Amino acid sequence: MLNVRQIQILILLWNDDYTGTELAEKVTSSRRTIIRDINEINQYLTERSIAQIKSSSKYHMIIKNYREFQSLIEQFEIDDQTFLFKLLILTNKSIDNLMAETYLSKKEVINTVDRLNGRYHDFINISAKIGKGYQIQFQKITKVDLLAYLIFNNPKLLQNLPNLNMVVINDLIEKDKKFIPPAINKYLITKQITAQLIALNICQTEDIKEFYSEKIQTLNKLNTTSIKNILNKITSKYGLRIDETTLVTDISEHLCRNNLFPTFISASLTKQIKDIKIKNPFAFDLACDFRKLAEQEIDGISINDEYIGLYVVRAMDIFSEDKNIKILMYTYQRSIANINENILLENINNINLKSVYSKDEFDKLLETESYDISIMNGPNHDNAGQFDISINGIIDQQHINHLKRITSNYYINKNLSNIITPNQYLHLDNKNSSYLDNLRIGLSEFYKRDLLSADLIKTLINREEAGNQLIIDGMIAIPHAVANVKFGKIFAINLESPVILNNSSINLILSVVIDDQEEESRQIFSYLYKIFHNIPKEQIKQISSYEDIFKILNISE
Repeated sequence: MLNVRQIQILILLWNDDYTGTELAEKVTSSRRTIIRDINEINQYLTERSIAQIKSSSKYHMIIKNYREFQSLIEQFEIDDQTFLFKLLILTNKSIDNLMAETYLSKKEVINTVDRLNGRYHDFINISAKIGKGYQIQFQKITKVDLLAYLIFNNPKLLQNLPNLNMVVINDLIEKDKKFIPPAINKYLITKQITAQLIALNICQTEDIKEFYSEKIQTLNKLNTTSIKNILNKITSKYGLRIDETTLVTDISEHLCRNNLFPTFISASLTKQIKDIKIKNPFAFDLACDFRKLAEQEIDGISINDEYIGLYVVRAMDIFSEDKNIKILMYTYQRSIANINENILLENINNINLKSVYSKDEFDKLLETESYDISIMNGPNHDNAGQFDISINGIIDQQHINHLKRITSNYYINKNLSNIITPNQYLHLDNKNSSYLDNLRIGLSEFYKRDLLSADLIKTLINREEAGNQLIIDGMIAIPHAVANVKFGKIFAINLESPVILNNSSINLILSVVIDDQEEESRQIFSYLYKIFHNIPKEQIKQISSYEDIFKILNISE
């Protein structure tokens, strides 16, 4: 079985390619240990036909069995949640006691704490105090919130409390239910409320009424009008085609649910979200701006802009036309449904996707409307025959291939000679190592060629300065903006000497300008990602002319 450090290396390589030195820094280990770990990981993966790690200038992982790989990541998530649960409930939080309780080495305990701090950095801070052991500071959430989330996701964690009398707890829960306001039941399911009540009892919180009173106060701040006003201030500067009515409703309901019962994006979903973000950068730029403004205008609320970004992508797709394959998906977990919706909409053209969260609603829609495909998303034992496809968890490539009916590359291939012309390529013999300076120089050259306006250049620069950078495979920067342009445009700046951006060595800058009134031009981001993610990095370094880059982009799937 892989150890904690090796699983951490696995997750890192799932998200990107790394050198041995970079991996050693990430997991605070030696280069020699990394070499040994890679060999052991490779042996474990290849024996089970799960994946393979290849080595050239960097380590690169190829997944062969996505379902089995996902199981590994999910087990790692369970181990982290178990550690965090014990850290929350233990009276003695010394490192020696944690080692005894978790069977981890001292270094593994320290690494796990660092990893949890990184993952939950907006909500908790775990720090070591001399003579007191580890201490946890909370912001935006409470100890009860975090315990309830962990219990809801993994009820088996309660086995770590042998003195917890569930008979007594269940009796208390029945008595406490009278303190739960009706508005809570509107947004939370019974299992979530039960998890909260168990967490309240573990924390020995006597005033249940006060806990839910504070939740209602937060709920009252999250009215549709305030969310709509914030969105209007943000969306006006983006010029995106968005179904605003749907987006306001989705975000309002999400924020209500997530502030009543905070949830967190699991490690197993980070890769999917990263891929969606690369293909829809404007959606996540908008989400980041929304979070910043909402936190300024609405005090004491918790917002995860990655969740908001998923809803923006969904609203953009709902507004799109020419979607005629009707899919009905029944799911019991909204967060997973949102991920799967975006995976489907990103990978399959011409679909109209609707998700429902109860079997009764699913059956009613099948009776009253016509759907081409029905999907069960979650555990399905008794009703397998009622669905065309059954998926337990995240949709994988096998399901996508089964559903895929039309490729997404037709528009780009057809119009590539208009999207990037010889005049939109520049080889820059850069004299300094500043990314922004070289971007300005390159864009100024395109201005001289009468290809870009001063306002559009300012928009591109401002977005990069704000930190909304998009990087593909650690080598290609993608500044981006919206303008009234036909087909969408790519302006390529090929750097003679690489520059550093967010710890990545950038060889190529592709400034992308799309017309959001022309939905197909949004496919440029997805197209660039698929092309450059599947070619050797040495080939990117060898680009020296317009013909080189056009040849790479003109490869049809």
